[in-house]
Amino acid sequence: MKRIFLRVGLLAAVGLTVAGCDQLSRIGLGPPPAVSAPPVEPAAPLAMDIRPHAGELYSDFAGGAGARYSPDELGLNAADRARLWRAMANAAPSQIEGGGGAEALVFRGCVEAGCTEGAAVVAIDVSTGAAFAAVRDAGGAEVLTPNDRVEALLRLNSPSRAWDDPTPAQPGQTAPQHP
Repeated sequence: MKRIFLRVGLLAAVGLTVAGCDQLSRIGLGPPPAVSAPPVEPAAPLAMDIRPHAGELYSDFAGGAGARYSPDELGLNAADRARLWRAMANAAPSQIEGGGGAEALVFRGCVEAGCTEGAAVVAIDVSTGAAFAAVRDAGGAEVLTPNDRVEALLRLNSPSRAWDDPTPAQPGQTAPQHP
């Protein structure tokens, strides 16, 4: 009989505790109610329209309106900044390249000895402003500022499907066949 009273008493205590917690939260005591996370704001639009800069050289662009895309502002270390500037010594005028749903302002350059000795690419996503920078030289081919979307665009537009190919593919041109 004592066991029955003990069990009934224990169940009553648990019930009162649960009811008490509910009452405490109603009057402001106890844990605060869960709050959902604020909605995610869409990314701010690109502050600068970079399309009109097609036809400029990288050194002019990075020294002027596109200063935020200079090697210093891309966060490169001193050695990589020097590699990029060297590999852009003989730069071609920039151009807008598109494909696969992406579009970028692309700056290509080669070292003074020629593109077979070294090349560089700085490409800026027209819609997001995100940059891709890479160098191929005696130190090897290295992506300095990765951006998968822009790199895929560069590969899509290259006849060899490589970001470091200095000649973009022309419409209707196919990649060379490798045995």
